[in-house]
Amino acid sequence: MRKLIKILDVNIDQANMEQSVERIKELIFDHEKSSLVVTPNSEMIAMAAEDIELARILNSADLATADGIGVVIASKILGQPLPERVAGFDLISSLFKEFAEEDINFYFLGSKPGIVDRAVENLKRDYPNLNIAGYHHGYIDYDDQQKIIEEINSKNIDLLLVGMGVPLQEKFLDSNLKKLKVGAAVTVGGSFDVLAGEVNRAPLWMQKAALEWFYRLLQEPSRFGRMLSLPKFIFLVLKSKYLE
Repeated sequence: MRKLIKILDVNIDQANMEQSVERIKELIFDHEKSSLVVTPNSEMIAMAAEDIELARILNSADLATADGIGVVIASKILGQPLPERVAGFDLISSLFKEFAEEDINFYFLGSKPGIVDRAVENLKRDYPNLNIAGYHHGYIDYDDQQKIIEEINSKNIDLLLVGMGVPLQEKFLDSNLKKLKVGAAVTVGGSFDVLAGEVNRAPLWMQKAALEWFYRLLQEPSRFGRMLSLPKFIFLVLKSKYLE
């Protein structure tokens, strides 16, 4: 039985990392449908407050983890504290470890041409027995989509990781998940860039101190505009609690 909280009308699972991995294991073996896993952060939830379609997609997911300290802070403000942040990159890293020696097939879809290739190379080095059945970059048109769907459906994929950025990845899966024969599809944002070594994660101490956003800003100053979504998000959460 899922335990959910609502943050700006977006459902978030009250689950820690271990529980999230267990939930995905359950979804993989649910052969009745292809399941959806999303990883909303504060920017996504603020976006969903203005994008009804995105909000609907996020709320249709079979698992929604709290990707970002802002979401955890919001849960505390609302008096329903989440157990911990379950960042998308950390979640898929846990899945790689969990399934490194298992007969579980992965497919990677997303990022720029060449980036996902390097991500796969690095993963094969770190997890030689991980079953990566296929991959493709995310710069695709309608005809490409149909070919990729056919390829995925021919490979018995258990976990499809989609990293196209928000909201493209969510809307892509909303349009195509019923056509896909996969155990579960997970939205992973820019995780392929990190796996490929294009972007570095913050040192562990900064992650624990909730300063990963600042580290990303130092690496990519162009993200400054996007960072403004965090104070906007907190304002909306406070408004939802005290003014509505």
